[in-house]
Amino acid sequence: MSGHRLADIGYAVRRQLDGMGYAARLFIRLCAALGFVVRRGALVRDQIHFLGNYSLPIIAVAGLFVGFVFGLQGHYALQRYGSTESLGLLVTLSLVRELGPVVSALLFAGRAGTSLTAEIGLMKAGEQISVMEMMAVDPIRRVLAPRFWGGVVAMPVLAAVFSATGIVVAGWSVFC
Repeated sequence: MSGHRLADIGYAVRRQLDGMGYAARLFIRLCAALGFVVRRGALVRDQIHFLGNYSLPIIAVAGLFVGFVFGLQGHYALQRYGSTESLGLLVTLSLVRELGPVVSALLFAGRAGTSLTAEIGLMKAGEQISVMEMMAVDPIRRVLAPRFWGGVVAMPVLAAVFSATGIVVAGWSVFC
């Protein structure tokens, strides 16, 4: 394949990527930064701690209350039809498949999203981002990628904690 043909293909790919929008290009850059993030594991570890551990109490308390409500309401509804033994399956499937990941994601986005937005906004206002660019440090790889991948790791764990808390509390609320 000639160099001219390769340049034409490269130009066409670049034109398509430009049309995708900034958010899609940013997402592609974050995914491409995975190798950097793996080599700098301490950055991701700190973000998992910051995002995951600090979101854990909110997620656990929400799972607690959702489990109570599901357990009691499901028990009253299933008691009418004489199938209260299906309560565990009902609560488990509802929390694991549907409600657990959605509510966890909303709570995580609210807590971690506002925190990250404020932190990065302060970095931008304090011109720390500009200084990084002047020092030839890519702020997307150094600032955004560890936070993104930390959230990717923490979110499923938090959804599992939410669902597990809700399931345990739903079973406990019926027997008490």
